[in-house]
Amino acid sequence: MAISDKPANRRTATPYNTDVGELFMRRFNVVSIYVVVLLLLAATIVWSGIKTAEEVQQYHQDYKTLQDMKKQERKLQVEHQRLLIEQQTFSATPQIASRAVAELGMYSPTLKDKLIIQPGVANALVPVVTEDSDEELTDVIGPRASTDISPEEPATEAGQ
Repeated sequence: MAISDKPANRRTATPYNTDVGELFMRRFNVVSIYVVVLLLLAATIVWSGIKTAEEVQQYHQDYKTLQDMKKQERKLQVEHQRLLIEQQTFSATPQIASRAVAELGMYSPTLKDKLIIQPGVANALVPVVTEDSDEELTDVIGPRASTDISPEEPATEAGQ
């Protein structure tokens, strides 16, 4: 084949009037799309790494908070057990009686302080204790003025 001024393949031939900028643009137009895609992929990878690091940091903070709350729960359980034991101690009958006498000045009533009230009876029974016997006798006392439950007498008119 002889050397000629015409290119052997017409497809790859460029017209003579194109400048270098246009040639560069045609050749690297496809490459610029790849560059943009690669830059987007790189940015996505970096963003994913940052988000992963943030999530790991948040997980560690939440885990530490959980451990602190578990410690607090254990302390509260110990306190609850201590309070239950204390409640059982103070609810014992001798403890209640001694605190009632010491702090409130309470006392057990004697037989003279007792009053027996029976339903439907206008009189109350009062226990009477004699010093020479251990038996309990009862006296009947009449109703008091403020608690008089005896039937009322028929009212008379003022003019009669």
